[in-house]
Amino acid sequence: MMQAHVREKMLDNAPQRRNPENREELRNRPKVIVHVDMDAFFAAVEERDNPALKGLPVIVGGQKNTRGVVTTSNYIAREYGIHAGMSLFEAGRRCPGGIYIRTSGGKYTAVSLQLMQILRRYSPIVEPYSIDEAFLDGTGCSDLMGGAVEYGSRIKRAIRTELHLTASVGMGSSRIVAKIASGLQKPDGLTIIDPDHTAEILGPLPVAKVPGIGPANQKALEKIGVFTVQQLVDCPESLLTHAMGAHGRDLGAMLKGKPGRDRVIALEERPDDKSMGHERTFSTNVTDLKTLHEQLLYLSDRATRRMRKEKYLGRVVTLKLRLHDFKTFDHQRRLEEWTDDPNEIYKASQRLLSDLWKPGDPAVRLIGISVSGLVRPGEPAGVQKNLFNAKQVETKAKLLQAVDLLRDQFGEEIVSIAGGAKKRKY
Repeated sequence: MMQAHVREKMLDNAPQRRNPENREELRNRPKVIVHVDMDAFFAAVEERDNPALKGLPVIVGGQKNTRGVVTTSNYIAREYGIHAGMSLFEAGRRCPGGIYIRTSGGKYTAVSLQLMQILRRYSPIVEPYSIDEAFLDGTGCSDLMGGAVEYGSRIKRAIRTELHLTASVGMGSSRIVAKIASGLQKPDGLTIIDPDHTAEILGPLPVAKVPGIGPANQKALEKIGVFTVQQLVDCPESLLTHAMGAHGRDLGAMLKGKPGRDRVIALEERPDDKSMGHERTFSTNVTDLKTLHEQLLYLSDRATRRMRKEKYLGRVVTLKLRLHDFKTFDHQRRLEEWTDDPNEIYKASQRLLSDLWKPGDPAVRLIGISVSGLVRPGEPAGVQKNLFNAKQVETKAKLLQAVDLLRDQFGEEIVSIAGGAKKRKY
């Protein structure tokens, strides 16, 4: 495996594993974190379901030369320079002969649920990270299944056999190492990074390989002389904060080292790093406040639906707004309590919109909502029950649960919040 160092530490036999003399060794064994990332997921599902698409450039997101953006593309289309987030106009210019397909959320969600069921056979701890990727705690599991290489290979074979799709798997001592590893040999790769070689393998990589560092952050880092992962690890947190503000401070907190040893990148367990949301690019620029409010309600419903499916509550609401001239703004609001109630998210997003945009301001091209500060119900840092409205909260939770069950069985459009915009309307 290119750029992969494998260390297989297997216990001799079951009786020895149960021997109290080895308990300390078991407690101190290196963490094995696995990141499973599906390859060009939406496009791969479309190719699987329609074999006639194989060998052709497939772009998922909408029809060519419309105002939407590319959600994903297969690897053939990427040879034309197509990438996620690119406007469909630009994609049409670069790849006029491509096959353009509208997204089909229900189909992809169904495959994602099947994927998570497969992964739970390989670890008791599986955390979905997005619709097409997940983390597994493979500590101990890899030993029981024949070592790291066999463990990763079994996961990949199960996905290929049962879903007829490919995944790239990365394994390392932390989430961030595993996530970087899974991207080193795409598609259909298996990369295992031994803890003793983490700095050797990841150090020379460009900082863009670190999750959460986009083009703007990369430029900010390059201005202070940080081009590689190793330079990022060595950079003082105060300098990162000066260059990138709060994001730089958080980035510094993610990078840890031990004196006298190679530094190892580790990701703290910080739910605030994650968010869930949706956004909408309008087919024509919008200048009507009522239309924007309808979309906010619809997007709030979609975001919280996903939160409930993955058992999260959120507390920080972010509104994203892009104007007709592509100027983009975002604004955040912290709620008093954690919630998965679409109406609470909607009310917060209305207030955020009023701060950013008024009738008569430039037309809106895109609007989006995301919810962060995510926690699981009952976590220590999470939800404290409000005794004054507990009955009301319980009633609303049962209602939302009923709505989710209906949608699971009959599709997303079977029930909608009154006043919310239908997805296909714009």
